[in-house]
Amino acid sequence: MSQRSTYTPASNASDSSYRSLSRTSYSGMPGSNEMRGTDIIAEYILKEKVPYILGYAGHGAIGLLDGIVKVKDRIRHISPRVEQAAGFMADVYYRLTGQPLVVYASTGPGPMNLMIAVANAYYDNSAFFVITGNVPTTQLNSGALQDDYRYNGSMSSIFTPVTKKSFRVDKVEDLAKALPEAFALMRSGRPGPVHMDMPYNLYIETAPISTPEPLASGPPSNWRTQLSDSTVERALDALVRSKKPLILAGGGIRIARAFDQLKAFADQMGVPVYTSFMGKGALPSDHPEHLGVAGVWGEYPATEAARNADLVLAIGARFNDLHTGSWIPGYVYNIPPTRLIQVDIDRQEIGRNYPVEMGIEADAKEFLIRAVEIARRKGLRASIPEWRQEISAWQMEWRNFTKPFETSNEVPIEPRRMLADMNRISPPGTVMVDDVGNCQVWSEQYWMPRVAGTHMTSGGFAAMGFGVCGVLGARLARPDSPCVTLCGDGGFMMTPHAVATAVEYNLPAVWVLQNNYAIGTIRDLQRVYLDGRELGTSFINERTGQLWNPDFVKMAEAMGGRGIRIEHPDQFGDAYAEAIRSNIPTVLDVVINRDTGIPVTGTWQMPPIPEVQPTFGARKIRHR
Repeated sequence: MSQRSTYTPASNASDSSYRSLSRTSYSGMPGSNEMRGTDIIAEYILKEKVPYILGYAGHGAIGLLDGIVKVKDRIRHISPRVEQAAGFMADVYYRLTGQPLVVYASTGPGPMNLMIAVANAYYDNSAFFVITGNVPTTQLNSGALQDDYRYNGSMSSIFTPVTKKSFRVDKVEDLAKALPEAFALMRSGRPGPVHMDMPYNLYIETAPISTPEPLASGPPSNWRTQLSDSTVERALDALVRSKKPLILAGGGIRIARAFDQLKAFADQMGVPVYTSFMGKGALPSDHPEHLGVAGVWGEYPATEAARNADLVLAIGARFNDLHTGSWIPGYVYNIPPTRLIQVDIDRQEIGRNYPVEMGIEADAKEFLIRAVEIARRKGLRASIPEWRQEISAWQMEWRNFTKPFETSNEVPIEPRRMLADMNRISPPGTVMVDDVGNCQVWSEQYWMPRVAGTHMTSGGFAAMGFGVCGVLGARLARPDSPCVTLCGDGGFMMTPHAVATAVEYNLPAVWVLQNNYAIGTIRDLQRVYLDGRELGTSFINERTGQLWNPDFVKMAEAMGGRGIRIEHPDQFGDAYAEAIRSNIPTVLDVVINRDTGIPVTGTWQMPPIPEVQPTFGARKIRHR
């Protein structure tokens, strides 16, 4: 739960082993053992081994930057063209590395621009450290430029709902306690962003303190998990006794970086593994136990297996509406009679949406390590030949359905043909960062990650622009791997300046832009739920009445990148291969069929509108 903290003065900290940036007061008088707030921040983030600081300068940030400039040879400064982009980049960087970056903004509009990216990270359990400037302490509640003073408001209170904690710094001494606690809190339990609101006079003012040391362990918190061997043994025994067992890998596998442990568990137990969308890529797509994603737009074998299983062992999954078919029995799940064992680090998620036979409060990696040890020691392995035959039949049915699209010469381009070419051409370590919209759902069904942990998507908050900008964070994290985003024309136009940032900082990425002249997901909902009454979802030039978009090729070229327009499927493969080889930021403007529907294998409901019906597979509803 988010918290707000206002500190009282912290005690002095000693640091005899670390060279300080400045021991001189702002007045310029030598000999004083005082440090400016900005130098304490700069020294501390060096101790945390933060490699990048991202943000957009403003008058409320120049004091911070005066400390960072002294360490710019050790902390690379990157300034995307809007604060939101900096947040998306840091979000993706953390998902790939587990290292939180620092993201800063000025006062007023800057922090508000950043808010979307902060919320996106918060809801997906990703982390970065947010520093926002505020008016000087002498001007608080004065109505000075960009002072958020009305009705007892403050930037700290605004950020509180979408961060694990927001610190309001009142004096330079507060930094000695706030900085170590903030970094430890970001990484403890469910990771998340932490915010620090800093009046900008405190960047320059001094205090007689030394830079604090990082905390060896997290601060006192509610994250206390207890995992006994007997509990794990009970779960494993239930799994091997089951006739139709499944393992569900949720986003918690990614957060815990438990990819190797999940693979070892699947290999040992011989139980099929499927995922939530946030868990996509937790197991490589070519692993023999891999079934894919289950949900409204899930892969049919996974969705069909989920609704026919007699036991699901869920690890780090919260069972949201898109994954469960809005919790309507029979579309994705039948819990009960399907039994559920739910493992989660957050006790509040256990049993939230489905009753559990066993709830296990544990870190995903810790649980899997213990489970593999016990299973190997006891020689546990499932024997489920009939269940495997059923699953094989569903896999064949889905494969027979999808395969013809992979060679389609349809014009405009069939999206599944494009994804098939991407799967064929992309090197195994390619990092895919989905943007939000139909592009995201095409990726959910048809992108096949071959290395665990290389697929990124925006889940709980689902912010457009996440992929368009976040792919640059992927490039910072994986400079030797191709980094690609699958985005729509709507999402790209929200943050097209990402191409300029890529050129400016030499961060070559590939934007595969699915151009359908629409906010496709919402237009499709209008067609399904509103009898085809469309408004505000197709891009049409009012003067000509024709579908219209900017010239994305010229846009990319004007920003120093490359742009290629692709109108025939035979053009795509060569253009995509060249883009990932070129080491040049490249936009592929791919004109796709705007009327091709994405297969629905489950359902989704927006009450009071009735649930959509599956468009592939036989619906088997068993009421409670």
